[in-house]
Amino acid sequence: MDSNPQQEDGSLKRPLAVAFVIGIALAIILSVFLYMSRETGNRIGDMRMAWQDYSVETTPRGYWISDIREDFGYGGLIHNFKNYVLRNDPDLGPRLRRQSQSLLDTIAAYRASDPSPTELEALAQIEAVAMEYTGNIPLIEEGIGAGLSAEQIDALVRVDDRDALAALQTLETLWVQERDRSLSSMVRAFSDGERLVRNFSFLLVGLIVLVGVIAILTTLLIANILRTNRRLKAELALREQVELAERKLARAVEQSPASIIITDTDLRIEYANRKFFDLSGYGPHEVYGHSPKMLQSGHSGQGVYSDLKAKLKSGQSWYGVFRNLRKDGTHYWVSTAIFPLVDQNGSITHYIGIGEDMTESRRTREQFAQVQKMEAVGILAGSVAHDFNNVLMSVIGNAELIELDAEDNEDIQTSVNHIRIAARRAQALVRKMLTFARQRPRNPQRGDMVKATQEALDLIKVAAPPSVKTRFDIDIEQAFAEFDGTLFFQTLLNLCHNAFEAIGDHPGDVVLRISQAEDESLDDLPDDAIGVIRLDVTDDGPGMTPEVQEKIFEPFFSTKPVGKGTGLGMAIVRNSVEECRGRVELSSTPGKGTRFSLFYPMMPILSGQQQQEARAVTGDEHILLVDDDENILYVTRRLLTRYGYRVEAYSQPMRALDAFRAAPDSYDVIVSDLMMPELMGTDLIASVQAVRPDVPTILVSSYFDDADSPAESDQTVRVQKPYDVQSLARIIRSLMA
Repeated sequence: MDSNPQQEDGSLKRPLAVAFVIGIALAIILSVFLYMSRETGNRIGDMRMAWQDYSVETTPRGYWISDIREDFGYGGLIHNFKNYVLRNDPDLGPRLRRQSQSLLDTIAAYRASDPSPTELEALAQIEAVAMEYTGNIPLIEEGIGAGLSAEQIDALVRVDDRDALAALQTLETLWVQERDRSLSSMVRAFSDGERLVRNFSFLLVGLIVLVGVIAILTTLLIANILRTNRRLKAELALREQVELAERKLARAVEQSPASIIITDTDLRIEYANRKFFDLSGYGPHEVYGHSPKMLQSGHSGQGVYSDLKAKLKSGQSWYGVFRNLRKDGTHYWVSTAIFPLVDQNGSITHYIGIGEDMTESRRTREQFAQVQKMEAVGILAGSVAHDFNNVLMSVIGNAELIELDAEDNEDIQTSVNHIRIAARRAQALVRKMLTFARQRPRNPQRGDMVKATQEALDLIKVAAPPSVKTRFDIDIEQAFAEFDGTLFFQTLLNLCHNAFEAIGDHPGDVVLRISQAEDESLDDLPDDAIGVIRLDVTDDGPGMTPEVQEKIFEPFFSTKPVGKGTGLGMAIVRNSVEECRGRVELSSTPGKGTRFSLFYPMMPILSGQQQQEARAVTGDEHILLVDDDENILYVTRRLLTRYGYRVEAYSQPMRALDAFRAAPDSYDVIVSDLMMPELMGTDLIASVQAVRPDVPTILVSSYFDDADSPAESDQTVRVQKPYDVQSLARIIRSLMA
């Protein structure tokens, strides 16, 4: 059935007429609202100006006048001046000067606010009287010093302040007038606004009626539009069904947990989904039209990419794992599948790459491998520490004997220093492993870190390359802290040795500097700490990249070639400092050198007597020494004998126990190894204390296990192997005190 052209023309004119009426009504409403908006803005501006006059001009002057009355009137300058004359109170002089200065500052602030000439004149009168009062304060003090009476002093310093008080009254009167004027302006502005709102209410009623008419016309217009829309929906239904499948596919690709890219046959990226942008860090404008080469990190060889291209060109798919490079320079791992996209004719039109992020799973595997390394180190440390440290004890002990016998031979002294450094390095390696195996106890003692650094540096210099100069700058004479001397030496040895290797064969400087830092350098200071010690180890080597700085303190991380570094040195440095409640700070710039800053809590200085007691090593006590290693017995007995002790040594613990039981009161100290074949050191000490509970006992070992450690009720001192006999002698002296 054909439609009537006249009906169609009428159906078009009616909506146009309705739209025209609605347009006119909206124009009227808009005009009314614009007018009301302008008038409302004007009233608000009037109120703002009135309030500004009140708050900016009137209110601050009110505060200043109040401050002037407070500093000048009762309880202020006049009142306290008279009290000073009458009471001669020495506290009133400084108070008068403070009040005078406060009064003058307030007058200056008032004067800077551009007051009227009348106010300026009043301020000048008050200021003149205030200056006169201030100038008379020394006369009062002289009169008091001369013993004058209050009447005599009053006659000397009497000030006529009536004009000043009248001037203050003038300021207050002017302020009240200004305040009333500002308040009147605000009241007038608010009244105008109220009248405007009332008029707007009447107008709003008329607009509501007009809006009702517009709503009716709009309803008619919408009804006509809905009829038109129903016809259009019928025409678009089929098209929507066709596009629905495409949209679902697009959403699935865009929201896929795998990264997806599509390239043309020249490997230029035409599409990438959200996951790809999240993983790579690039934006669409940086990816589209470019090659995926931006992701290459250099981890995969060129052979991998050649094989990939060959398979794709032959129509085959490629599978593998890439270590890709993000935009920010970091890396991520993806398991990747790349395959060609062919058309209905079998021709390759595009390539599709799908990647699954496996960074976290790979990191988990690496962490698991790291844990296995740590367990292996623990097993290794527990296996070799005892026997290896016994060997080191023999080396260190014999070096000390040689040093004592060759005090005047510089060449032998140098050789002995080399032996001691080599032994300490071997000792440090075992201690590193024991530290990570959680088998190494700490032995912190209060000592002078300046002296300990100097002693350590004397040994470290021997190992320094000839081209490297080592210097120690001292900003404080003494710096006492609680630290393990052996670990402290190991810390400095690690830092200096790394600096030597960084500088290499080139000329360079390694500078140690000790000073006192700000207390804020450490967050948690002990209660008895008196400050913070800062020890800097600085070199002018090649410095470190930011990537190396981020990993430098990780266990087993090393920049050295395989076989030349354990990767434990810097981790030990940080752990040893943090165990002393300190922290390590690293500052390095490539090409400009490196600085490690160690912060320790500074403790009170030991008295001369306490230091002497700490250094004391000699004595004549009778010592029962037990160790299954003959070399340890030989060296320790000889050195303790050199220090004056009477040493009875046994390599068989049962024979030592029999000797003690035969004469328990003849021994002053028992020194026993922990791990012995016949009888454990803990069992030997328990048997000894069963006979004589008060005998001092010392237990030595390469490591301590909780199951073998003495109970907390025991007073047994534990000493870590390898130790120098001089330190053992100091411990014996402390037990004899």
